Amino acid sequence: MKLYIMDIKEVEKSGILEERMFASLGKQRQEKIEKCRHDKDKIRSLCAGALLCLGVMEWEEGENGFSLQEMEAGKVNWEMFSEFFGKTGKDITCDFGRNGKPFFVNYPQIHFNLSHSGDYVAGAFDSRPVGVDIQIHRKIKDNMARHFLHDKELGAVVLQENETEKEKLLCRLWAIKESYVKLTGEGMKRSMKEILADRESGKIKNEKGEVVAGFREMIWREKYYISVCGF
Repeated sequence: MKLYIMDIKEVEKSGILEERMFASLGKQRQEKIEKCRHDKDKIRSLCAGALLCLGVMEWEEGENGFSLQEMEAGKVNWEMFSEFFGKTGKDITCDFGRNGKPFFVNYPQIHFNLSHSGDYVAGAFDSRPVGVDIQIHRKIKDNMARHFLHDKELGAVVLQENETEKEKLLCRLWAIKESYVKLTGEGMKRSMKEILADRESGKIKNEKGEVVAGFREMIWREKYYISVCGF
């Protein structure tokens, strides 16, 4: 599994860099960017499209393990994208599956998922279905917490020493569960209360206590919580 992370602030500060990146992307992503109403959303979509291209270009069949790479937009040769996809004759057009989860039309062997929060965009790529979520540290209201936490998770939150630690755990659990429902493509169709994120084992368990997926979580730049989930 490969995980890419990109800071959007660098792109926001440079109109020339933004133009170079936009020109390097396929028509489908360009149209998606243009439909965004707010400048910040345009930049996020632009960076997400860039990560999709990088994920395909650097894909290696049979690669095992896990790697994380932060992509600095200003250090990428964006012109190479057109050259690469021109040679292959295959772009990164996406379509959507039964549950609305996107997939590559021309690269069915590569599974991917995207997420963004605050100043970062994350993209996960694997040979099997994958889900990723990134969350900036924030306060989650108690009524919202009760809506998505399993009873055992609620108990763990109550035991936290102070409000800051409580907020950290809530954000981490939210990221883990979001990555799982993004893995399955169920989204809000699935009640998060029904699933348990066992952080000791790194496993997701269903209402019967059966292991249904595994996850890896991490803290990024001290205030971002990331989870990647797979079968």
